[in-house]
Amino acid sequence: MANLTEPSFASGKREELADLISLVDAKDTPFTSMAKKGSKPGNTLFRWQADSLPLPKMTGTVDGTDVSTYDNYVKDADASKQYRAELSNYIQIFRRAVRVSPLTQDISTVAGVRDELANNVAKGIQALKRDMEVTLCSNNGAQADAGGSTPYLTRGLHKWLQAAGTGTVSFSTGAWSTPNANQDATLPIHGNFQTPASNRSTVGTAALTETVVQDILTGIYSQTGQYKDYDALVGTALKRAFTNLVFTTAQGSGTAPMTAIRTLNRETDSSSYISSVDVFEGDFGKLRLHPSHYLKATSGVGSTFAGYIIPFDQVEVRYGGNVAGVTKLTNNGGGEARMIEAVAGLCVYNPLAFGVFDFTA
Repeated sequence: MANLTEPSFASGKREELADLISLVDAKDTPFTSMAKKGSKPGNTLFRWQADSLPLPKMTGTVDGTDVSTYDNYVKDADASKQYRAELSNYIQIFRRAVRVSPLTQDISTVAGVRDELANNVAKGIQALKRDMEVTLCSNNGAQADAGGSTPYLTRGLHKWLQAAGTGTVSFSTGAWSTPNANQDATLPIHGNFQTPASNRSTVGTAALTETVVQDILTGIYSQTGQYKDYDALVGTALKRAFTNLVFTTAQGSGTAPMTAIRTLNRETDSSSYISSVDVFEGDFGKLRLHPSHYLKATSGVGSTFAGYIIPFDQVEVRYGGNVAGVTKLTNNGGGEARMIEAVAGLCVYNPLAFGVFDFTA
């Protein structure tokens, strides 16, 4: 009589499927996590004011003279300098929606998922937070709702920190005599509060040097007059360029081949190999480096070469209602549906206090 062996089962054999689902895409959202959560905007267009001080005086006063001139700290006497200006931005609606069919929710048994609707809602909330991160750190300009044909868009951080124009600033319009074409034409930023060239660098990561970083910190210090600790969001290539500042030295000059020599010093009894720079401390500030995938994004894909030095006391995300509210939608037979939605707008108090690494590949 033949033995019963495993290959004898022509039918009825159950498939083994592990009761788990592996998701390796777990990218952080550092900007929305660290930015202040502001109050509900009072309108689709929300506004605030940026201010500055005049240059200090070195002149004295003759004893016994009466006061004949007065300072105006909104504008100076000849109206060539405006110390206070209004800045503004629009809100933006962020939305995701999920629907799960009756058979999927009530009949099917899916490995690793107890409740398919709850699982989809949880992933939708995570996706919405990424939508906000990539938008708030983007080069998107502000946009108004054009009668229902286009949505409101909030101005992204990169567009807020575009380089200022050159020449002189018009007191009446706030525009530079030679404007920067990359500046946002919608809700334009007053020229006296646009990020100056001294706060920016456009060199490639291969050319990043200590001097480049020190120059940006010096530029920020010239605006704020404060030595501060800053958080710097950096793309992956820029993060590695900071590490190379310490461990790599270029040899040769001119037309000679450039050879990178990597030098590491460590204790002989150490079993750890550490090659990372997470903090840069310069003459005029300290940078805490935070890698990010979503800087200066195009179509949801961030630049690995971009970076921002951010005083987080000068930036705020204003939310309308819930950060990510979940609303039950009508089930007309197609299954249970949920809408995940948030309304938010980016508020950059004063762009003069920020630094930018706008590198090219």
